[in-house]
Amino acid sequence: MEQVLTSLNKSDIEFHPGQIRFKGERFILMNAEALGMLSRDLISTLGRERAKAFLLRYGWECGYKDSISIKNLFPNASLEFLHQQAPIFHMQEGVVQVDLQGLSVDYEQNKFYMEGVWINSYEVDQHIKHFGLVKDPVCWILTGYASGVSTGIFGRKIYYKEVSCVARGDTECRFVGRTVGEWGKDIEHELSYYGDTKIAEELDEAHRHIQKQHTMLQRIMDIHEQLNRMDLSGQSRQAVVDKIGQMLNSIVIVQDKFFRPLSWWLPNKGNSGIDPYLIKPDKDLSSEFFLKLRQLDEEKCAKDFIVSDESMFLNRTIAPIVHGDEIMGYLSVIHNEGTDIELRKMITERAASVMAVDLLKEKTALNTEHKLKGEFLEELLSGTTPIEQLVKRAYFMGYDFGNPHRFMLVKMIQQGNSNDLIENQDLRLNLRNELLNIIRTNFHSSPKGALIVERRGEIILLGPSDPNGLVFREIAKILQDREQQLFENIKTSICISRESLSIDVLQALFEECSNMMKVMTRLGRTGEVFLVEEINIFDLLYAGSAQEQLLTYATRMLEKLLKYDEESGGMTLISTLHIFLANECNLQKTSKELNVSLSGLKYRVQRLKDIGEIDFNHADQKFNLQLALRILNANGTINLLEV
Repeated sequence: MEQVLTSLNKSDIEFHPGQIRFKGERFILMNAEALGMLSRDLISTLGRERAKAFLLRYGWECGYKDSISIKNLFPNASLEFLHQQAPIFHMQEGVVQVDLQGLSVDYEQNKFYMEGVWINSYEVDQHIKHFGLVKDPVCWILTGYASGVSTGIFGRKIYYKEVSCVARGDTECRFVGRTVGEWGKDIEHELSYYGDTKIAEELDEAHRHIQKQHTMLQRIMDIHEQLNRMDLSGQSRQAVVDKIGQMLNSIVIVQDKFFRPLSWWLPNKGNSGIDPYLIKPDKDLSSEFFLKLRQLDEEKCAKDFIVSDESMFLNRTIAPIVHGDEIMGYLSVIHNEGTDIELRKMITERAASVMAVDLLKEKTALNTEHKLKGEFLEELLSGTTPIEQLVKRAYFMGYDFGNPHRFMLVKMIQQGNSNDLIENQDLRLNLRNELLNIIRTNFHSSPKGALIVERRGEIILLGPSDPNGLVFREIAKILQDREQQLFENIKTSICISRESLSIDVLQALFEECSNMMKVMTRLGRTGEVFLVEEINIFDLLYAGSAQEQLLTYATRMLEKLLKYDEESGGMTLISTLHIFLANECNLQKTSKELNVSLSGLKYRVQRLKDIGEIDFNHADQKFNLQLALRILNANGTINLLEV
């Protein structure tokens, strides 16, 4: 609607010593920044809801007072005209620019409607400055003012709602005013803010809240001090976890960054049956749980986890265990009725910080220990230190190399990169730490029983292989599974050495294992796990320097048979030769395996003799034929698995 704004006359403002009068009323010139700080402090002291109620009622009183001034200035004007003056008053007072876009007044029918936009609201500016964007409208004083001034002019209760607000990201601050009857249930929530609660009552409530917070904070500090004393006095992580659980009478679980359980406390249930309470990240990246977990990792503070789309998930408070920017694990407290929500959250957060110190101490100790172990292993492998000295050092370090031991050599390879070693040292360090975690969490053996070092781009594990020691094949499998989860486009080749019973043969066994790794790499067998004792003579022969000569020899020996099969469009003769030799030239066994008649097989064997010029009674020729088949298979010319 078109609105005419009356100009501000100089006569409307009077200046007297210590007084400013506007249209006959005494006004106080106040800085908008000061009002913004007042709102900020009210929100901080009373809480958002109580501060909103106080500021709405304050605005109401200001508006109602202005309605009296407006009616006195225009005693005979219509209700519509008076309502047009209210926004003008507000603009002349420097509060906000008002764009009045709709006005309808019918006193007889008890109907009222006003709509418009507030432009350059100081409340928006100040709220964004102190709190940033929020989810609800914030022009509380303006809303209260509009309600108060319209109620005073109309003579019946009129309430306004801010339906959009710049402080919540909207393009404009739009307001709508109606009578209570016209609003109906849509105004019920807003009416609660206009109650008769006095500021003294608000302050008294705030004081009680502050006292409660002070008491809780004091308790939290006492608990934090207790936990710190336990940690600094050398008490175990389990003792600290037990203390937390007893304080809250709730199930407490500490898991590492891969969600493997480290310690837990179950009230009256012993230390069993922890599985139902563990955090188990959903593989569905769009799940509610995963989204909350990602938010937890980003914000790095305690959060309540209530997941609606997982019926088996127990409500809990989770705090990440953080050192610097690194998340080392998670501490969970299962929700228990009767526990104060704020207390549980604060204790969980404090406990996580204590756990961070504990895990950091453990990590530092392990790194120091493995550095010393690495130096020992390096000297052992390099052969620069006499065996007698190494035996003595091993004794003081608690190792008995008289028991069976094995090496495990791990080589990380970038896929599609000529099988070169990974140059990124952080990747190798991460894989080494993974290997250490696997030994610690999946086997009865302590990681102290294993020596792990990163050497010349490869990771070396030396550990006991007796019945109570490490299961090397299983470790290798778990490590490759973890590698696929953690690293993209990375493969690991793993070679496990023969077993040793003496420290003086370890260097030779390592050299043998290292050479076998090179052999398998030359054969193109990357991303596999193999034991040295399972590698056959052919692999060693074909991986040697005469590979080209062997290929030429094999091709020449089987050339006529290959040509015949190529022209006939199959692998009939090559497959028959392979199966016939594998069955030691036994016609019955070969016939059964090839699923052909005995007469049909005799025909094929005769073709082999005629075309390939083969004498199956000649032992050396049969051996050479088998060798030629394996060479072509290794080269990829034929595939013996498909023949």
